[in-house]
Amino acid sequence: MNSKSKFTPPSDSARQAEAAKTSRLRALRLAKEAEDKETAAREAAVAAAQPKRRRARTAAAAET
Repeated sequence: MNSKSKFTPPSDSARQAEAAKTSRLRALRLAKEAEDKETAAREAAVAAAQPKRRRARTAAAAET
């Protein structure tokens, strides 16, 4: 293998900044997923609480 990669120690400031950025983005994503899940659950509860509508008989069906 002819690939050469430069080793960066974990204490390197650029690596720490990247880790902090990744951590913030992950926290934001998890918060958004939790909010979306709560919204979906709330909407499902509202839909379940709604009374189901029955079909009205049409005039043609009522005459037969």
